[in-house]
Amino acid sequence: MDFPRTGARGALAGLVLALLLSTAAGAGLRPNPANDSRLLSKPIEGFRYDEGTGCRDSVPRGMRALERWLDHNVRGESWGIKRCERLDEGWSLHSEGRAIDWRLDAGRPKEKRAAMRLIDVLLDADRRGEPAALARRMGVQGLIFNCRSWWSGMDELGRYSYCYRRNGEKRDDLDRTQAHKNHVHIELNRPGARKRTSFWRSPLGDRY
Repeated sequence: MDFPRTGARGALAGLVLALLLSTAAGAGLRPNPANDSRLLSKPIEGFRYDEGTGCRDSVPRGMRALERWLDHNVRGESWGIKRCERLDEGWSLHSEGRAIDWRLDAGRPKEKRAAMRLIDVLLDADRRGEPAALARRMGVQGLIFNCRSWWSGMDELGRYSYCYRRNGEKRDDLDRTQAHKNHVHIELNRPGARKRTSFWRSPLGDRY
């Protein structure tokens, strides 16, 4: 007759663990790492965007570091980095291993909030008023999520072209993956991918 109590204790332990993991995911984003004194004391990178030029055999160390950083600080999980992919306008950044797809679904409120929290932290100004401070210090050059996109140098998220017709109306027949409704697409510029930006060289990023 001890089984019900044992089962209840196991369920409670599982619930506590889930709550702890949920709390931990995102803890590294509060407060914004860009406001850490160890970063504020260093020069900040300018806006930079590096186009893809072809396929590479390996994933750069900075992208592996970003994947580990996301795993430690953000809800969700990696949907992959490297795939050789030619687009109409050039090469996908996945071809160089400079883009990651992080699974967070806009149709699930908790996951949508986690995705927007991540994007907001990357694009927020730091205490000195530098826009997109953490993105610039990490070398993040592009973001796509839920039919919105940001490219290095933009003031804020804009419309993601796939989701809209030429007249500006939103398409009805969207593929959720192509519309990035079930994941966040994150790109790194070349210095970020080489782990040569101020965040990755600081104690905050060096451990990844």
